[in-house]
Amino acid sequence: MFQKARETAYLESTSVFVLLLRWWKPLLVLTLVAALSALIFSGPYFIKPKYRSSVVFFPAATNSISKAILDPSSSDNQDILAFGAEEQAEQALQILNSDEIREIIIKDYNLTAHYKIDQSKEFPRTRLYEEYSDNITFSRTEYLSVRIDVLDQDPAIAASIANDILSLLDTMKTKIQRARITSALQVVENAYEDKQAAIQLKEDSLTQLRQHGVMDFKNQSMIWSEEYARAFSTYNNEKASLSILKNYHDESDTTIVNSKARIEGASSRMKHLQLQLDRLASFGGASVSLNEELSLERKELSLLKEQCNKLKIDASQNLAHTFIVNRAEQSEKKAYPTRWLIVLITTLSAFLLGLSVILIRERIKELEY
Repeated sequence: MFQKARETAYLESTSVFVLLLRWWKPLLVLTLVAALSALIFSGPYFIKPKYRSSVVFFPAATNSISKAILDPSSSDNQDILAFGAEEQAEQALQILNSDEIREIIIKDYNLTAHYKIDQSKEFPRTRLYEEYSDNITFSRTEYLSVRIDVLDQDPAIAASIANDILSLLDTMKTKIQRARITSALQVVENAYEDKQAAIQLKEDSLTQLRQHGVMDFKNQSMIWSEEYARAFSTYNNEKASLSILKNYHDESDTTIVNSKARIEGASSRMKHLQLQLDRLASFGGASVSLNEELSLERKELSLLKEQCNKLKIDASQNLAHTFIVNRAEQSEKKAYPTRWLIVLITTLSAFLLGLSVILIRERIKELEY
């Protein structure tokens, strides 16, 4: 069975070789005509040559300059000098394919006229977008950089469009980030102002408490309590001494008079201190609570101020979002069409087509006999 299959294949290949020997002149003429036609019709008269200009860049790894520079706890992937990874490359591609960049390029270079789009025909905008997509492409390289390729009949325009798209990428990304940062900054500034108002209200309340004599609840209560204890001790000691002195001296005696004076002084001191302690008892709790709340709110105010300053830095940053590897330059050699490839494919196609026609014709003759 296998022997028969090999013999069949051998006979078929032999018959093809015989056909080639028999029909070599027509096949040669057909192949030469096809090659010559491809060479002529792929020339600049029929197909306008296009030149390619390319930009290659790496996106930056970080978007927040304040976090990368001012935050000591920032990680390596927030390093201001770090190249972006896959995620940043995909983000850059998404922005490059945005409608806004496309419309700006179309308007700035008047691509409708440049691409000779007839506005009177059907779907002119669709044909313009298709031409734009055919001539301007964005891709990610194997090294996670991003490539912008622009084809155009004018090499100067191709290079200019590629470089302008790169600039628009920076502009667009900055615009998107600043819109978000501005909203965030407004929220933080409002919170900062509200916190300042709350702190001022508590400080006003503390001022009123100070007017009632409550300066420092902890120290005042400790000092006044000690003073009250000493006055109370003096009062009791003098009372005890007076009862003993009366047994030995008259009421008019200087010792008794002085003892009574000390008792009255201690009593007066106790009454005054009791008023102070009562006032502390009335307002001290509020004073302690207000001071604790103020301490916490001042810390929060400091954090809000720090966050506000960072957002202001991010909102005013003009740092590029890309690391440029190659800028676009005017190409000296056309990139499209590739004439040798067109000629080669056309020649091979013509030869195979002619051979197929000959094989079919010979097979039909065999079937007729």
